[in-house]
Amino acid sequence: MRSAVAQGLQLAGRRWRARLNERLKIIGQTDARCAALVEIAGSSSGVVQRELSQRLGVEEPTIVRLIDALEAQNWVERRAHSGDRRAKVVHLKPGAEPVIDQAQEIVADLQEELFADMDPADLAATLRVLETLSRKLERA
Repeated sequence: MRSAVAQGLQLAGRRWRARLNERLKIIGQTDARCAALVEIAGSSSGVVQRELSQRLGVEEPTIVRLIDALEAQNWVERRAHSGDRRAKVVHLKPGAEPVIDQAQEIVADLQEELFADMDPADLAATLRVLETLSRKLERA
């Protein structure tokens, strides 16, 4: 049973990401880029690059490539950190909000499609299990 749950979780995650990336392609984005934009948008003072990699659960070389892609699209910019010259703070550029809004609408539409016919009690139980797994994995 445990093995089936673990495999099901992995498969559902891969399928979720594939379906979401397919839809986000319409606006020239990916799940990873949108997650970064949402995190950055949540802070008016920007996000330190290293902290962003931790929040998103990715390695630092991955976050560098991700931010490079967002800079190339003119959605973010890196600035020097005032207290640590080695650190970079990532800020949203003007005009990034509409793409974030579009991405969030795409995510909401997919969620509605997938969860519309599911019992709220089943969703609540699933959420409890996922939160427990997440906490255990964070400590491991």
